[in-house]
Amino acid sequence: MDSINRIRKLVSSWYIRYLTATELYMVEPWEKIFIHILFGLFFAIFWYFNSSIIVNGISQLRFPSNVEEMKSLN
Repeated sequence: MDSINRIRKLVSSWYIRYLTATELYMVEPWEKIFIHILFGLFFAIFWYFNSSIIVNGISQLRFPSNVEEMKSLN
């Protein structure tokens, strides 16, 4: 039980640090929800961009699909 309280206290302190760093501690609750949704959308778009475009582009550069692409790289 002591470890659960310690984890809960740690998460609470990190949440307070997050609110302080982003200055969300001084806004209304509905504004916090709106900004959290915007943060979530931003990170989801960022993750999608990295996983679909960047990783796909790097894999095509590392492993060309045909011989013509390999000749053009040399």
